[in-house]
Amino acid sequence: MYVPTPTQGDPQQTAGPPWWLVIGPGFAALIGLFLLTVIYRFDGRETLQIELGMSHESLLLSGLVAYLVAAAIAFPAGLLPGARFPTSVTVPAIFLMLLGALLVAFTPSGALFLVARVLTGLGAGAAIGVTVALIRRLRTGRGATVGVLAGLGVLALAIAPFLGGLLSDATGFRVVYLVAALFAFVALVVAGIIGIVTMVTAKPSARPMPYQPQGPPLG
Repeated sequence: MYVPTPTQGDPQQTAGPPWWLVIGPGFAALIGLFLLTVIYRFDGRETLQIELGMSHESLLLSGLVAYLVAAAIAFPAGLLPGARFPTSVTVPAIFLMLLGALLVAFTPSGALFLVARVLTGLGAGAAIGVTVALIRRLRTGRGATVGVLAGLGVLALAIAPFLGGLLSDATGFRVVYLVAALFAFVALVVAGIIGIVTMVTAKPSARPMPYQPQGPPLG
């Protein structure tokens, strides 16, 4: 008679990721949202546009449309594998954002600005995808996590033109992107550390327990 072999670790197989695993990609997603709207200012004086000699249409296409298209393309790339391999997707995504921010900081022309915005959009879209994938798998605290990140995301979108304008007036628009690159580097370090901690603390896979027959042996 066949007797099913009991296994250990079944709860771990169905458990979702820990909430702190969302910190790395969530932080990167907030930086990406900040970089989306920081190219504009509430007072209408576009320092970046003037220094690079770009028209309003060029700034719209290169700075906003290209960013959104790139983010939309990269979003599924972060959403689909992000739940299983969050660090492997998040780290390259943040690196693209870091590279894009540095390119904008040192760009001499509108053509390189377009390339930089595409790279930043790709990284932001992938980071947002990983964040959404992890939140969907949370077993506890999902509502609170969504509320916090949504609130911070709206704040990042709204405050970016204001802070970017203040910093541009004081030091120039390039410093804005150097500061953004610094925050992206911090997010890269945080995501890497969290990935290492997750790998070290991961429990071994379930192993079958040897079946021990009960009762006297059959003669």
